[in-house]
Amino acid sequence: MTERNEYLLAHLTPRDLQERGIDTAILPIGATEYHGNHLPYSTDTIMAEGLSLRLARELETAVVLPPLDYGMSLHLMAWPWTVSLRPETLHAVVIDIAESLLGHGITKLLVVSTHDGNPAPVENAAREINDRHGMAVALMRGWQGMAQSLLAGTREIDEDHGGQSEMSVVLHLAQALARQDAAVDIPNQRMDHPIRVFGSFDRVVPHGYSGTPSHGTAAEGEAILEAIAVHVGPFLRELDANNWQNGSWMSGIEREK
Repeated sequence: MTERNEYLLAHLTPRDLQERGIDTAILPIGATEYHGNHLPYSTDTIMAEGLSLRLARELETAVVLPPLDYGMSLHLMAWPWTVSLRPETLHAVVIDIAESLLGHGITKLLVVSTHDGNPAPVENAAREINDRHGMAVALMRGWQGMAQSLLAGTREIDEDHGGQSEMSVVLHLAQALARQDAAVDIPNQRMDHPIRVFGSFDRVVPHGYSGTPSHGTAAEGEAILEAIAVHVGPFLRELDANNWQNGSWMSGIEREK
């Protein structure tokens, strides 16, 4: 039986939402794609929803929407059972969701993306929503790089696809789905190139994953989520205080009077 979670829209009733004064939606966007024999196809979605739930605790008036289990994964189609949306499809879905929320008077939307193919379509959708309706859509992306910076000196966080950090997150959030006994460690992917070159991922990472998933731990996964939430939480509260609109409060540069 599913345990009720007070931050998941799918578990709540209209009365619950009204009593708690919910005015903010968080949309997790993951992916359904290959992560090696040691991690589930839902790895990115597990992280997106887990991080969204943790951020919802930072904003008491936020609720987490049902996650999008499909992302823009065309660059990973070389591996079996990867299922991708086209960029224009993801773009359209985000707009449809945002406009649905607007129809109910919800003007605050945070998108949490945990897959590298998603941010570009989401960002384009966010700009279009702002153009059409004046709605500011916030986007959180790049959780691995953020965790790497936040935990520097205490933990070595990788940015690999299917590597140690993703294994750690799955062990923390959905341990039964991890197959760490099947993990085969390989070198970490180089991430220090000055520009990004696009194309099929199998030409860059022939195994479909990289890094040392055997080194992942649930404790590291918990540390990653906690560090990100503690870092992002104050900004979200400041954003909320400014009605989710960008402005000089972000730059510290006041307009001339």
